[in-house]
Amino acid sequence: MYEKEAINIQEQLRKKICLKDVKKKIKKVAGIDCSYSGKFITASIVICKYPDLSLIEEKVHSQEVQFPYIPGFLAFREGPAILNIIKKTKNKPDIIFLNGHGIAHPKGIGLATHIGILIKKSTIGCAKKILFGNYKKPSEVFGSYTFIENNYGEKIGYVLRTFNKGIIFISPGNMISLKTTLSITLSCLKKNFSFPYPLYLAHTLSKQHCQSKL
Repeated sequence: MYEKEAINIQEQLRKKICLKDVKKKIKKVAGIDCSYSGKFITASIVICKYPDLSLIEEKVHSQEVQFPYIPGFLAFREGPAILNIIKKTKNKPDIIFLNGHGIAHPKGIGLATHIGILIKKSTIGCAKKILFGNYKKPSEVFGSYTFIENNYGEKIGYVLRTFNKGIIFISPGNMISLKTTLSITLSCLKKNFSFPYPLYLAHTLSKQHCQSKL
């Protein structure tokens, strides 16, 4: 797949973005992350009970990478492995955190948004570095935040202060509002962990799996 084709797909999927909350009780949240070992990608998913975040299920899936790394097109590189790992799960989460961006993306459709549209699930993008948008750093108090804004001044996400005084960049993926993106993320943060807990567990799991293959 060439970059031009990827752009066309993004433009078509962008028309399906929903930034409204799904009217259902949240019982399970998940984190999905990917790691690399040579030409292979390993996707991991960890599903937790909500709101106590006790572990319900975890799985990993490895396959060969088919798409090069190009900033702004992470969904085409990691998407196939992510979709495969989701198919393997017995429990179906109500909200999924992905290590990437949602609508805080140059085309308005980052990894979390792309995946959320394809699987028709509520998703949140969460990353340690910004990809797109303007922001000011929040205060160093846990839970403080500022907005990520696009070039037109529209709010597209948050810069959120975590327990360890670090910051994360979160934005709605699909089927979730800006407000709920913040509240759910805050409720999934634990002391000493920089990512929402399910995503931290998924990140650790994928890293460990790749290291075991070396």
